[in-house]
Amino acid sequence: MAKKLRDFTITLYPAEFERGYFVTKFDFGQDLPKKHFQAATAAEIVVETEAFATAHGKPCHAGVRLVQGRKPAGFDAQTASLYYNMEMPKTS
Repeated sequence: MAKKLRDFTITLYPAEFERGYFVTKFDFGQDLPKKHFQAATAAEIVVETEAFATAHGKPCHAGVRLVQGRKPAGFDAQTASLYYNMEMPKTS
């Protein structure tokens, strides 16, 4: 049985690491990078998101939204905290 493809949108929000926490920065009206794609599983979503964020190159939080239909199994758990290109503070 073929897996059902669903439509998703990734939005990259500027983010920083401040005082031990990841902080997402957002201003209304800000033009944010977006990508529309199709995937069947949560693992495919994470791979697509990581590739898009890595190509973007700036510190970001990736928000993934299902356009229509039902979320694949594991979607919420695997897409809850997607931060990329973050500079972690150096420990002494």
